[in-house]
Amino acid sequence: MAKFQLNKQTKKQVLKHLAILAGAVAICIIFSLVLFQRILHPGIWNMLLLTVIQLELFMYLGIRFFKSVDPDAPGAIKKTIVRLILFYITVLLIAFALFLAIFTWHFWRAGAPFSEFIPNLVNTEIRSFLTAAGVGFALGALFFFYTQWADTVKRMQKLKEEKLIFQYETLKTQVNPHFLFNSLNTLSSLVNSNPELSDKFIHKLSAVYRYVLENQEKDLVPLADEMEFVKDFFYLQKIRDGEKIELKIDFGETGTAKIIPVSLQMLVENAIKHNAATRKDPLLITIHFEGMDKLVVRNDLRQRMQLAASSKIGLKNLNERCKLILKRDVEIQETEDEFVVKVPLKLNEQSK
Repeated sequence: MAKFQLNKQTKKQVLKHLAILAGAVAICIIFSLVLFQRILHPGIWNMLLLTVIQLELFMYLGIRFFKSVDPDAPGAIKKTIVRLILFYITVLLIAFALFLAIFTWHFWRAGAPFSEFIPNLVNTEIRSFLTAAGVGFALGALFFFYTQWADTVKRMQKLKEEKLIFQYETLKTQVNPHFLFNSLNTLSSLVNSNPELSDKFIHKLSAVYRYVLENQEKDLVPLADEMEFVKDFFYLQKIRDGEKIELKIDFGETGTAKIIPVSLQMLVENAIKHNAATRKDPLLITIHFEGMDKLVVRNDLRQRMQLAASSKIGLKNLNERCKLILKRDVEIQETEDEFVVKVPLKLNEQSK
């Protein structure tokens, strides 16, 4: 499978470079017919080489310049315009340096006197270079922005698919027969033994379902809201499991940080579901910051002899959504005694 994916990636790169070469040939044919009224002329190969280089530079530098631009971040339009200007200046300078090197090489091979270097460069070659650069920049820009647009459409489609999977998994996890049965069973025993606690239990249960339904279609939610949701969810689990589980939240203020919705709850639920716990040796789940843009969920690792049923795609789905929305991966670390998941956060510009 890995070999197939490598071959597929290599094939994609080869096709991209062939498309660039074909585009360069088409540009040179059009340019030659307009300026020289014929396709073959003394400067055709230099023109083709420079055009290929310009198109390759557009693709390579374009990805480098615009890869880290977040269209949803504050001031994204201003940053894009500034980077676009720097991008064009950089490509122009590199293309001119290459053009000058090629011209110097051919001038030296022709054996012309050095006194003619500057006049030939200024009177003839510079004009051709600027014309070719202008045409190349215009067509190259169209080619580059088309590929960027196509890539954005593809990413949005993938994000939509991941969101649908996430919504399904979230609802399946929260509104499932086991969770509902356990909650109702606990509530039934509380109604007679502790009416006051049963009333609080009902409010917490309704808050959990309300949060899921209100946030299932959102990409990000305030971390403060997610933490309140996790506390409500854990409260319901705590009523049922008593002293077998403990949740330690090792921070106070959440600031303006945002997080993928229902991500922390999923990690807390996975810890409870897949690890053994007793009153003598309770399961400890800890949530704390690592830096300012990462939240860590760690728990004791004591895997049950018979694991509870799991879709096994929860962490994978969370990681895919983090990569698509936050451009970062979820970090997973497992030792003999501990299981740790580090979830990326999004910080507002003012909080960085």
